Amino acid sequence: MKKILFFFCFSLLFIGNNAKAQLAQNDSTFVYVNGEGTFIRLGKGEGTVINLLSTLQSGAQFGRIDSLSKKTNNTRMSINLARIALTATNARHKVSAGFVTDFTGTSPILEGWIGFDVHKRVKLVLGQKQTQTNNRLAMADERYAQTMAQSLAGKSSDGILYGGLMHNFVGATREGGLFVETNFNIHQMRIYPSLSVTTGEGQNFFTSQPSKQGFKYGGRLDIMPLGDFTKNNAFIGHDLYREAKPKLVVGVAASYNQKASSPIGSETGLITGIFDNSGVATLADYRKLVADFAFKSNGFALVGEYVVSTVNGKDLFTNAAATSQFTPEVASTYYNLGSAYNLQSSYVFKSGWAVDGRYAIIKPEFGVTGSKIVDQKWATFGVNKFLKNNALRIGINTNYIEINSPVAKTKKWINNFAVQILL
Repeated sequence: MKKILFFFCFSLLFIGNNAKAQLAQNDSTFVYVNGEGTFIRLGKGEGTVINLLSTLQSGAQFGRIDSLSKKTNNTRMSINLARIALTATNARHKVSAGFVTDFTGTSPILEGWIGFDVHKRVKLVLGQKQTQTNNRLAMADERYAQTMAQSLAGKSSDGILYGGLMHNFVGATREGGLFVETNFNIHQMRIYPSLSVTTGEGQNFFTSQPSKQGFKYGGRLDIMPLGDFTKNNAFIGHDLYREAKPKLVVGVAASYNQKASSPIGSETGLITGIFDNSGVATLADYRKLVADFAFKSNGFALVGEYVVSTVNGKDLFTNAAATSQFTPEVASTYYNLGSAYNLQSSYVFKSGWAVDGRYAIIKPEFGVTGSKIVDQKWATFGVNKFLKNNALRIGINTNYIEINSPVAKTKKWINNFAVQILL
């Protein structure tokens, strides 16, 4: 915690080194914008902008589980999101920083990073932030998620928020490491390439790292043939900004996590019992490939996603004597291996009302007993009302989940009601 606070305070100190003098200038401003928070501009010449945005989302969930001829009902109320986000940029020094707290998770710090514009179109970011190697909607800020539901520090405890993709193949949406982001145009076409080298252990950047584990290497390429989207609309389920002209983005992402020690490569030390041919404890490499698209026009949105994950590891065994082979089938009981498809659509009316639907299919690589991934089908329908430029949002959604494992068939109905306030 002390490392994080020192890291971010140093960033802000560098960005606002002339803040006292600028506050006395007539061109410094302090403005609140509905749904976007408070903006503090410290002088036109310096170009320092600080944005403070807080979020509170409360909800109630009603569910029923039908498994092995037994029905179980459950009800719970919770605070889904409780966050304070602070970002700062300085155009003169070409530096930026971000800091996000999360009071609903196991760790209060969700993001902490500093960025440098090494070129007018190239940005270098160091720290913990939203990773770009996941499916498109897992890259969206949870405040703008199509489905409002309970989450845990950038993770989904039941998968509702991301239709099963998050729960099965993503783990944490934030990772710590080094990120390179760039963008350029080819005529009307907008292109966003990015690369990253992270710890491969999710939200653990500010903690000590195991010495024998490798890094996670990843990248993403987004192509927008019809030009750029409004703000961050390319990574939101709804057409929240009602694009005046049709917009399309097609993206691909890939990652290679060396010696992943958790089933999705987002935590530390959860996997044991893998050995090399010398009997030394080791781990397998976790690979993931993502393809997705989003089309938006005048309130209509259509989003599709595909994820597939595999492992790589030669001459691996499940015993120190190196007699029990670590086969792909056995690997599926250690790592989340398989594929998933998600297709969803929504429409936002001019009045702020929005309706949406979603269908997702999750398939294991091998349907063996003990597989981390099992056959699943997810169907969701939701209604939302956006008020005051998204400063206030009220939503309900119903979710049907069908899970077919080798030992049991389970059906779930999960219904959420939530209210979100952005200040």
